[in-house]
Amino acid sequence: MLKEKVFVSWSGGKDSYLSMLKAAEQGLEIGSLLTFIREDQACSMSHGLPLPLLHKQSKALGIPHIAEPVVWKSYEKGFRRAVTGLKRQGFSGGVFGDINLPEHRQWVEQACCRADIKSYLPLWGMDEEAVLAQLLEKKAELLIVAIRSDLLAEKWLGDYLGQEFIHELKSKDISPCGERGEYHTLAVYGPLFSERIEVKIKGTRRIGKVLVLDYETE
Repeated sequence: MLKEKVFVSWSGGKDSYLSMLKAAEQGLEIGSLLTFIREDQACSMSHGLPLPLLHKQSKALGIPHIAEPVVWKSYEKGFRRAVTGLKRQGFSGGVFGDINLPEHRQWVEQACCRADIKSYLPLWGMDEEAVLAQLLEKKAELLIVAIRSDLLAEKWLGDYLGQEFIHELKSKDISPCGERGEYHTLAVYGPLFSERIEVKIKGTRRIGKVLVLDYETE
């Protein structure tokens, strides 16, 4: 029996990574990573990650990567454009890392329905602490690449997600998975990775209340 070929909506961070692992465990064939990037910059819309880093992940995972340029006002148009191309290659579904925000699930399901593909949300309804626990049990290495500086101390930026950071989130009553953008991560190693991703950091930069890493790219 042929496996169903799917893409993963890829932010480069923990939620998309765990959703990919779970989709693979459920017997889906992960055929591509799909990231939406800013039209005016070569970085991801969600986490501001430069394309060279995303390409490193793709290479280490052995999974092709597609970067689709979009702007927020025409995001779904870009989504449909990318999915149309993937459908021609035999893809019939997409995997998404949403956990508990109803408006996000509604958007995903409606966009996938209009594009005539199936949507898979393997993390949906999970307890957020359980999401992090599973990642740590799998020995995933997750670099903290962005924080809300009004909520979290700058010392966490460039550190790795672990029990101390989780304790800090709980003590401040912050969403453990940062579902409202309190922080973002980059998966640098773990299951399916053939090698650890090397990340060269040259400093930090501020975007409003968010402090993000600034990278050296080759």
